[in-house]
Amino acid sequence: MLACWLAVLPRDDAELRSRLAHALGITLALLTLASFGILLSRTIELNGGDWGTLWHDMRLALTVTHFGHVWWWRVPALVVAWLAWVWSLRQRGMRQTWVMALAIAAIALTRSETGHPADNGDFTAAVWVDWLHLLAAGAWVGSLFGMTLVVFPKLLRAGDTATASGAIVFQRLSTLSGIALAVLVAAGIFNVTQQLGGASSLWTTRYGVVLDVKLAIVLTMIAIGAHNRYVKLPRLLAHAGLPVRSGAVAGIRLLGLAQTSSGPGVADVLRSCARAVLIESVLGLFAIGATGVLLHAMPPADAFKMQPMPSATRPDAGRPIAALTVRR
Repeated sequence: MLACWLAVLPRDDAELRSRLAHALGITLALLTLASFGILLSRTIELNGGDWGTLWHDMRLALTVTHFGHVWWWRVPALVVAWLAWVWSLRQRGMRQTWVMALAIAAIALTRSETGHPADNGDFTAAVWVDWLHLLAAGAWVGSLFGMTLVVFPKLLRAGDTATASGAIVFQRLSTLSGIALAVLVAAGIFNVTQQLGGASSLWTTRYGVVLDVKLAIVLTMIAIGAHNRYVKLPRLLAHAGLPVRSGAVAGIRLLGLAQTSSGPGVADVLRSCARAVLIESVLGLFAIGATGVLLHAMPPADAFKMQPMPSATRPDAGRPIAALTVRR
């Protein structure tokens, strides 16, 4: 959502920015709940599912485990994000949005620091690459949700009068998606080579099969995005009387499609763009779901290196810790 605010929305559209500001509040509330949920689920994993001692074990997890020490940094980052959001409601500007973005980036780093990338230590290359991967995925999928929930509803209501603004916004979305995708693919390749331990793991392990599903979803999203960029966007620009890049025209001719100035009317093109972005958003949800499964599964590379552990220890981000069954 922040990526949509910073890189997609026109700065002079007060109504769109107001709507997106309220959507940001909803996402911050979800992020706050999710942060507590991560703490809850990690504690349940560590204490073996003993709900009777959950609160005691949760305090223990926060004080004696690596996960807890990192998770605590979420609290001030969330406070800063909420304060910046309230500030953005009172005064429109970019400074508070950038403050919020920095706070969210810090929260994303706590996710990378408590996952598989931190198995070999804090602030390693694997951690930073995973952090970039997470930020790029958030910028891509989050901007799609911003367009679906906030921007397109207004553009579709405005009809033909929103042709120019719709074309500009859609072009900015395409540019943002392309940059985020480049970072996402580069970081994803690094992560896969670190975690798979071999190409055969893609079809011989549960982790690899889930990763295959995620890759299929992402490739579908990329195909839809490419069609948006090289077919729908040039048509929208042509209807708005804006210049169309020669590369986009060549892409349309290569695909054997109609010229940008012909074909569907502007309202039809805009609705088609909105549908495509909606489909990408839904696919993004499934990709997030697959990522959640991967976060709670052991990568094949770790399984190959895994040595037998005493029954009194359990893993926490790759580190043996004292069992949380200790009682007062």
